[in-house]
Amino acid sequence: MKAPCTLLAVITTATVLAQPEITISNLPLPGDISTIGICSDAVDAAALNASAGAMQTWDFSGLTEESEEQFTFIAPDMTPWPTEFGSANLCGVSWDDAYSFYDVSGPALNTTGNAIIIPGAPPEDTAKVNLTPDPETIVQLPYGFGDGFSDTFGGTFSAMGFVGTVTGTSDVDVDGYGTLILPNATYTNVVRYHLDRVQNNTILGNTGTVTKEQWAWVSADHRFWILLMESIDDGFGTSSVVWYDKDPAPAAPTAVEAMGAERIGIYPNPIVAGASITVTGAQGLSAELRDATGRVVRPRAALQGPFATTGLVPGPYVLRLFGTTGSLLRTERVIIR
Repeated sequence: MKAPCTLLAVITTATVLAQPEITISNLPLPGDISTIGICSDAVDAAALNASAGAMQTWDFSGLTEESEEQFTFIAPDMTPWPTEFGSANLCGVSWDDAYSFYDVSGPALNTTGNAIIIPGAPPEDTAKVNLTPDPETIVQLPYGFGDGFSDTFGGTFSAMGFVGTVTGTSDVDVDGYGTLILPNATYTNVVRYHLDRVQNNTILGNTGTVTKEQWAWVSADHRFWILLMESIDDGFGTSSVVWYDKDPAPAAPTAVEAMGAERIGIYPNPIVAGASITVTGAQGLSAELRDATGRVVRPRAALQGPFATTGLVPGPYVLRLFGTTGSLLRTERVIIR
């Protein structure tokens, strides 16, 4: 009986060692543009909770995509609020012009707040949630199957002249690993975590509560989330969010150092329609400009002076700067008003 027991121990050990682990190299970097497919599928919490565990195969090849959008990641000092969100060193900008500020460090990914410009006549108002006093931990790093943690967070929010407080709790359980099948590709070495989150917003003595249940899949071989599903209850109703990354970037442990190369200045930003963008420190570089849908509106060309915006309609754009070898050096969010 001893030999079979020994063999079982070897197999069990090999299985444990083969489990994927998510590290800081799997997080987005300044300059990343993630193209996602937003889907109309409903979130089935019971089925998702039943699919937890080791060596899972999650088949979502039949997801119904209804639109394609982008997340753009930039440095906080390239946003309208370069210093307001504490220790943030990364900002994610969504297709609807919402800014999320993150503190990316060795032990964790934290969020220090978010902001969104409310459309209107200049100067537009801004809705902000500032969690600098007590940031929210999104994930602890590194993490793998069986890990988990609880967190509390708090801060303030402001919009349209009103100021209130925010408090909340989150519980994260890394509840599975295995293979993820999506409409665009099949990914192995995938880890899933399950989040339960509660946020309380208090203003003028009245408190509203928003709850969220989320399932997120991350590949040990790529950056950014591969698939995200969540159900949100804002006290008035329940909504679902489902999206997947259509072209995930590979994990790049050395990319953080690469992004710390020569600093390039871009101004003014925001810019008045018809004016030109000046790029400093860009000798020998080329650039292209894309609109919020990812469409190229100014083809790639060598930078030989100010970058013209004549003929472009107001809105968010992405300026992509390339080095002499053709490698992408920086990606900057540009707002034309």
